[in-house]
Amino acid sequence: MKKTAALLLGLTSILSSAQTSTFVFNNYNIYDAVGRLMTCSPTPGLVCYMYASPNGPYGTYTMPAGISSSYASFNTTGLAAFPMNMNVWNITDPSNTANNTSYPYNHNYITSTMSSINEWASFHFFLKDSAGNTIDSYLVGDPNIAINAGVTANAYQIGANSGIEAEWFTITTSTGKITYFSIYP
Repeated sequence: MKKTAALLLGLTSILSSAQTSTFVFNNYNIYDAVGRLMTCSPTPGLVCYMYASPNGPYGTYTMPAGISSSYASFNTTGLAAFPMNMNVWNITDPSNTANNTSYPYNHNYITSTMSSINEWASFHFFLKDSAGNTIDSYLVGDPNIAINAGVTANAYQIGANSGIEAEWFTITTSTGKITYFSIYP
């Protein structure tokens, strides 16, 4: 009976949060990846998403050249070895537009609401050189999640100008799911 109770308790804690994966990014090339990192609900019809950006709906997030980092959850993005450069999530909630605003990464709305319904979804970005010139454009992510926000993302894409590859995938390990986003030279 104790084993059954422990199993049920463990299963309940797993199912109580939609955000089930850690996000790991690896930018293995010489260019910065500058764009919009998005999260969205994996449940069709539940359209509430957020972007990592420093200001308003059109801000950008930068993954510097040659860096790797990981985020255990949305509400710890400001605490990682490479913290998100703005520590802000911009929310879009069509069902309740009062929520359409910017929140700090550790705000209760991110912790209690967004973490319970969203997953890492996509990154629409430009590769930029050190002078700020655009080298290539990409829209990479989980096609099954990003589509809920009206975004058509590819799990894998090769840059038309540079031949640089970008890939997005999720694996399941004995300790949980990990979503990887990598850019290869």
